[in-house]
Amino acid sequence: MAAVLAGTVEASLTPFERVQTLLQDQRHHVRYTNTFHVFRTLVRANGMRELYRGTVPILLRNGPSNALFLGLRGPIKSSLPQAETHAGQLVTDFVSGGLLGATLGSLYYPLNVVKARKQSQVGGAFQSTWQVLRTNYNELGGKLSHLYRGAHLNYHRSLLSWGITNAAYELFMKLM
Repeated sequence: MAAVLAGTVEASLTPFERVQTLLQDQRHHVRYTNTFHVFRTLVRANGMRELYRGTVPILLRNGPSNALFLGLRGPIKSSLPQAETHAGQLVTDFVSGGLLGATLGSLYYPLNVVKARKQSQVGGAFQSTWQVLRTNYNELGGKLSHLYRGAHLNYHRSLLSWGITNAAYELFMKLM
């Protein structure tokens, strides 16, 4: 329950993901000069609601993936060979967190694709997550595998970041 709540609270930061997406999209490089400019322009032209475009895929991704990560990291770690040294324990924590984070990142990757598409739009109608997913699917030739284009990069990033995060968390828990 706490993991789902944490993911929901994290979704309150959607405006920052929204601004990041717009600044990364080359179609908007001429329109926006910096973070503050994006915030000011979006709110003036379209209201505060525009900052939260793409919140639903973030909610669908964050809560469940947090719950799965926290629920599965213990069982996965216990299924790995028992480490006998501090360095071995650190490696085990890195591997268990990294593999789980990368797997969950891959599982939820299509929601990231939907989120990015929703957030790169400025103004206009708010489409449902399902509509955007269906549009992406159709535009990519009706193949599920095409929704996973770029997922290998996300997998490797998640492997490293979740591995480091999990190993650091376990290390700090032992020190405290």
